[in-house]
Amino acid sequence: MDASLLYLGAQALQTLDLTPRAVCDALAEAFARHAASGFIAPPKQTLALGPGHFFQSLSVAAAGQPHAATKWVGIASANAGRGLANVNGLILLSDTETGEPLAVMDANLLTVMRTAGMSALAARHLARPDSRSIGFIGCGQQARGHLRALRDVLPHLACAVAYSGRLETAQAFAADANTLGLTARAVSAPDEVLACDVVVTSVAGGPSLQPFLDARQVQPGCFATAVDLGRSWLPQTLEAFDLKVTDDHAQADDPQNRRKLAYQGRFDADLARLVAAPGSGRTSDAQRILFLFPGFAVADLAIASLAYRTALAAGAGVRLPR
Repeated sequence: MDASLLYLGAQALQTLDLTPRAVCDALAEAFARHAASGFIAPPKQTLALGPGHFFQSLSVAAAGQPHAATKWVGIASANAGRGLANVNGLILLSDTETGEPLAVMDANLLTVMRTAGMSALAARHLARPDSRSIGFIGCGQQARGHLRALRDVLPHLACAVAYSGRLETAQAFAADANTLGLTARAVSAPDEVLACDVVVTSVAGGPSLQPFLDARQVQPGCFATAVDLGRSWLPQTLEAFDLKVTDDHAQADDPQNRRKLAYQGRFDADLARLVAAPGSGRTSDAQRILFLFPGFAVADLAIASLAYRTALAAGAGVRLPR
């Protein structure tokens, strides 16, 4: 038996060309399983070292499933000044039955893809299918991943509006969106973004950040996905959303995770419920809906397992002796 470990770095993962549709479908299957029988997935654990500086771990397994996974992530907001990514991590995939480690993967790219895939899965149930405009508050890697993923599930998207703390960043994002066939423009204030059918917020955290988005300004029928834990939204205005949805009720209710979310009330549904009971999503074209989520280990397992199977079929990655 081969006891080596497969290493999938960022370059190897990029060669796999995991499509948004494949990622979203893998997530839908995983959350359907979670709804039916439940994975063991303790809430995300955080080791805080200081403002904007912490480590997190997420683990997930279930008897009868082929793979178990754990993700270790370091977050350092000061990395922007060092020319480094703010978020860095690895995923370890194991054989559930034997416990043997199978693969180690760079988590940076996979986290962008899994997070965008979660928003896309939510959009399948919560966004208006005829949505034509999409707006971005924050124009980094998450915004780029979300544009690709949401265009796949919302094919009528035709125009994009981009806002960032630095106008040059928004302009670069808009230029990239234009090359994808959208009519995109950068704006110097967030108001036009909030007028879009779909709103994506991915504002990086930091000790100086103050909430600045007023949920009362979003349009009827809007679907907003808060990749940034809602940190960019004024908490007192979030009741303006008719429906509030998260990735997993148990994790959102965990006190350690609850403190990080801008919304402190009870969520109306989570992804497992949306997949298992589609009627729990959007029920009218006028509803304003918020998807606010801290990230869930079941989603990390789904994308890691997809990447591993795809890499095996393609002969990708590097074998490391144990």
